[in-house]
Amino acid sequence: MISEKQELTTNHYSLTTVVKEGTLKRIGFAIGLAVFLILAPGVVSAQEEFIRTGTGIGTERIRIAVPSFQPSPESANLLKVFDATLWNDLEFSGIFDLISRSFYPLTLPARPAEVRLEEWSDPPVNTHMLVVGNAVWSGQNIVLEGWLLDPRNAAQPVVLGKRYVEEATERAVRTVAHKFANEIIFRLGGGIPGIAETQIGFVRRSNPRVKEIWIMDYDGANQEQVTHLNTLSLTPAISVDGERIAFTTYAKGNPDIMILSLLTKRPLSFFNRKGLNTTPTWSPDGTRLAFTSSVTGDPEIYLGDLQGREARRLTVARGVDISPAWNPKTGAQIAFVSDRSGRPQIYMMDSDGANVTQLVSGGNQALDPAWSPNGRLLAFTWDAGGAYDIWIMDVATRQMVQLTKDMGRNEHPTWSSDNRHIVFQSNRSGTPQIWTMLADGSRPRQLTLQGENTEPVWSSR
Repeated sequence: MISEKQELTTNHYSLTTVVKEGTLKRIGFAIGLAVFLILAPGVVSAQEEFIRTGTGIGTERIRIAVPSFQPSPESANLLKVFDATLWNDLEFSGIFDLISRSFYPLTLPARPAEVRLEEWSDPPVNTHMLVVGNAVWSGQNIVLEGWLLDPRNAAQPVVLGKRYVEEATERAVRTVAHKFANEIIFRLGGGIPGIAETQIGFVRRSNPRVKEIWIMDYDGANQEQVTHLNTLSLTPAISVDGERIAFTTYAKGNPDIMILSLLTKRPLSFFNRKGLNTTPTWSPDGTRLAFTSSVTGDPEIYLGDLQGREARRLTVARGVDISPAWNPKTGAQIAFVSDRSGRPQIYMMDSDGANVTQLVSGGNQALDPAWSPNGRLLAFTWDAGGAYDIWIMDVATRQMVQLTKDMGRNEHPTWSSDNRHIVFQSNRSGTPQIWTMLADGSRPRQLTLQGENTEPVWSSR
């Protein structure tokens, strides 16, 4: 029964278990002394620079004005949803400073022909870019028109124009707002696609013995339960195409890997071996899975196809090797957690298992490695001296920066596809919940409010 088992989570290592004669046993770890240079004098500016260049979060943000779209009487209520969603998407993008609406002119335009450019380009608005639009009712649909304007360019002010015809529902209107926000972000953010249409998978505790996999929009909306297995479901990982989710489940009484179609909500074939099977992760091209198995009696990292077959062992070391994380840029490196040195620390190896090197050492535990999409940075959880916090490392230089501090227990970082955001779990509000922040640690936002929610993972599209 589940009550007789160790619960497997990727909190990970204080609860990581090993299979011996079918029984999961707790592994204890010695507490080490943290040896690390933390924001020493003269280093702060260099650290700020590596965050800025490594994440693409510039120091100079674009000033943008986003007045409410002008509604027809029938569309007013749905347009409030659109306006709030669009504002939120642009504000959290990390590349804009949204100008307060208290500075806007009294008469708001609904289309470019109604814009008096000097009212927006001159003080007090003094904006770099302007968004205007309108909405009208058409049968059972709502028609939204939106434009992005450069008010300083009188000759050709229109940068972008879009027209959307969608079902007149709150969910459809939110989707249109996400699409329009992504168009704006793509054009003004260096050609990097926005994340407003991405999703976040996570684990929600139903009761002390049951955890299920859930999924939600990137901003916390439309939370939906994915699994209904009435057991422990843990360590979710979303496929590159966003159509499948792999995770660990006790559905058959043993910690096994299950892959579920997010389109049909039905399980797909996966071959599990005797013992522990856990922490699946997808290769950058979506054709393979790395995972941990204790089929030999010792938890090691394996590489197999999408059915778990043709598995090849990558790690050969006494102790627990777990939580593989693939470099999404090159596909050539895998970071992972191992206690081979006596306590859990983060290592890196080639994707064929060669050239194993230790990336993080010191402290009590280093866990949850997660590569940035550009392959330059590694986010991870580090208990450097009694507190679990999120850190990032420049893998080439081994320079590290602490992103969370004195805000409860913070774990399980995962990057967004634009390289500018990190989702993580934190108990700073009293219970474990899902939070996001910019990749420099600023602008934290709580996404979940009810129950206990952990182990977030961000989709790439």
